[in-house]
Amino acid sequence: MNREYRHGGNAVKGIGFGIKSAALACVSIAAYATEPNYNPQHLNAAQISQVDEICQTVMGLRPSDALTDNLWPGNPDHGSSTNEYRGCVASLSQSMENIAAARAESQADQNCRAKGFEPGSSDFAVCALQAVEAKSGSERIQLASLDAKPFIGQARKDASAAIPGSVSKERLACAEIGLEPKAEAFTSCVEGLRAVRSARFMEEGYRN
Repeated sequence: MNREYRHGGNAVKGIGFGIKSAALACVSIAAYATEPNYNPQHLNAAQISQVDEICQTVMGLRPSDALTDNLWPGNPDHGSSTNEYRGCVASLSQSMENIAAARAESQADQNCRAKGFEPGSSDFAVCALQAVEAKSGSERIQLASLDAKPFIGQARKDASAAIPGSVSKERLACAEIGLEPKAEAFTSCVEGLRAVRSARFMEEGYRN
């Protein structure tokens, strides 16, 4: 039951007012708690959570870092405003998509070989193209493995035992998403993260 109280000539709804205020506060807290992570490539929940963790724990970046105008075309993050955390998320997200696309192509190659098509022939190429195009972008992303590779644990062990800085954060971050150092995509991933580190210095030149 609501009771009306008078204060300075103004009526205030006692219990009802309090309940309404509490409800609004709960809605605000819930909205804040469910706010999604920065996810420019629209990765699935498990993947963006992994990328977020790597950018924070391995690269030492924070979502709360101040945003600046994104002026440098070489920044992996294409948003209008960015920080190093967002650049890291964008770069690792793109690397994850590249992993998924490569695995989709590899699977298509195997399937077309199994059907008896000869590699290098037009039939084989058409078969592979159709197999890859048949999968939506989200399905390709699902192909990217989130399982830690055996060498990742060893890399962490080596990094802790070796001279500090002997294993770069960029290389370890790329290993964390499942890229092996011998892979061409590994080099691309590392270069992307290094570009994130360079972005703030490059942007200064674009501001001047």
